[in-house]
Amino acid sequence: MYQLNSRIMRCFKDGDIETARRVFDEMPHKNVVTWNCMISGYVRNKMIREAGEVFDTMPSRNVVSWTAMLNGYAKSGRLEEARNLFDQIHNKNIVCWNSMISGYIFNGRMDVARELFDAMPIKNTVSWVIVVEGYFRYGMVQKAKELFNHAPVKNVSLYNALLCGYVEIGSVEASWELFMGMPERDVASWTTMITGFSRAGKMENARGLFEEMPKKDVIAWTAMIQGYLHNNLVEDAQKLFNKMPHRDTIAWNSMIGGHIQNGRFEDALELFMKMPRLDIVSWNSILQGYVQQDDMITASNFFNQMPHKDETSWNIMITGYQSDESFILFSQMLGTGFKPDQGTLTSVISVCGALAAHGWGRSVHLYVIKIGYENDTAVSSSLISMYSKCGFVNDAALVFEKMINRDTVAWNAIIVAQACHGFAVEALKLFLLMIDAGVTPDHVTFLGILTACGHAGLVDEGWKYFKAMENDRNLIPKPEHYACMVDLLGRSGLIAEAYELVIQLPVDLPAYTWEALLSSCRVHENFGLGKLVAQKLTDIQSTNVGILSKVQKQPPKILACPTRSNVRHEYFVKLFEGYLYRFITGFAIWQPDFVVLCCTKSYCDLTGLRCDIVVQLLRSTKAISQNSWLSNKR
Repeated sequence: MYQLNSRIMRCFKDGDIETARRVFDEMPHKNVVTWNCMISGYVRNKMIREAGEVFDTMPSRNVVSWTAMLNGYAKSGRLEEARNLFDQIHNKNIVCWNSMISGYIFNGRMDVARELFDAMPIKNTVSWVIVVEGYFRYGMVQKAKELFNHAPVKNVSLYNALLCGYVEIGSVEASWELFMGMPERDVASWTTMITGFSRAGKMENARGLFEEMPKKDVIAWTAMIQGYLHNNLVEDAQKLFNKMPHRDTIAWNSMIGGHIQNGRFEDALELFMKMPRLDIVSWNSILQGYVQQDDMITASNFFNQMPHKDETSWNIMITGYQSDESFILFSQMLGTGFKPDQGTLTSVISVCGALAAHGWGRSVHLYVIKIGYENDTAVSSSLISMYSKCGFVNDAALVFEKMINRDTVAWNAIIVAQACHGFAVEALKLFLLMIDAGVTPDHVTFLGILTACGHAGLVDEGWKYFKAMENDRNLIPKPEHYACMVDLLGRSGLIAEAYELVIQLPVDLPAYTWEALLSSCRVHENFGLGKLVAQKLTDIQSTNVGILSKVQKQPPKILACPTRSNVRHEYFVKLFEGYLYRFITGFAIWQPDFVVLCCTKSYCDLTGLRCDIVVQLLRSTKAISQNSWLSNKR
């Protein structure tokens, strides 16, 4: 029975649901472990309904059964059902309490999670770790530190949670100080600190720490390899990979993924062919490689040949198409029984934003509400960005206002939305509210703030926030931040200051920064400096600069924000040649005229075109039938 139970779990891990079910059904005798394997397996594959059916029919249950089902409901966003199940458990142990708290944190309900944590009769280290990690997850660093300080017992696991939190927010100084002050360190402590140095680009420190480690496991080796890859040191990563005494699947996948991220797809493919045991991550990495090369035909063939697919596989393809094909693929995914997760929804919403497809985006938003993901922080952040890119900044603000927990990404999304639509005052107010809420700003935050200052011509404020990046937040400005400052100074006529800023940089700025400065020289008739800028731009990209007098004013491409007028007629026709999945009802009904019904009026409102002209255009392209009921609509 042990072997059969193990086989069931292995099948679920590989995504082979049918085989797992067949093995279960053919077993002459089943114990409670067998039933629990089925529940956990279904939960692992986001098949909560099937897990619930097994849970309801199993002859007897133990605490593992209840906890597995509780996790399933919580991780799928069905918090009410999870809480009902939690309340039914008569003798709740610490595992049940921790699972329910994790569920609330996973769904962005940090406030309820803390209330439940405070109500726990007995807490263990895991309880404290869960909540500390939760606070870091939503950018509440101060609350995480306060909770850590109140812990009655601070063992190595709790220290590691705080250490990992500092690493995740990029505070390498705080993490190093904590690491040096830890009364006890384990392999996880060393590995986390190595990761912290690697992410900060301090590879010499990371390698020195790696060499000092008293005991190195495969995770430490893999962390060091990932550090090299993160810093584009592919050869060093490959050398270390070749020296590994033992390589597990994660190490192989890390190396494959690293080659792909650094544009060495052939090397990744070679490793893929040599890998002793492929898993779904291996297949997805190669699929991602084909997509990154814009080879969607090969990617589609590879996708169809995959022995098993998971949500990530579908997400890669959905994001890769960046067209109405993405929506068709999304509906096919639903038709195969896969349940969309956070990654799927954010991928689809991202495509809506990239295409400025407001109608599709609103439909997906309704679907998000229908399946209970409206409180998911990542999904809500994607919706904010989508509405902003479609030109509906008020809708973006409404989504933000309804969010229960707002992390750095969420604040960034709304700040950028306000900034790139010209609402500088609102963006700056939001930044102050973000700080007051205890959420830590990052590079994207300041990019939004500097963009806002540029749109409003707020030179003093721009300088203040630009300098605050490094002085107050230990954030080194990136080329795009310098580009924002050049744009701000140039628009304000401070050409000399802008030029002094860029020539002091140790790295070259992108061409569009020099184009913006050159345009400012032309507008403010500073032709002497303009010649120097033109020469620099010629050196960078000779095709971009001719005679100075012929240079047209061209705003820099900083946080470009599509507006309602950006919707192109060509895309509109292409959009209507397809079919719209009726997300609201949840049924896969495809009706081409329904597309017109949903979108024509909003498109006409968007562009100012007459509906009869749009309908005639659609009929001419056979996007709708000639005898459509809409033919007489105006």
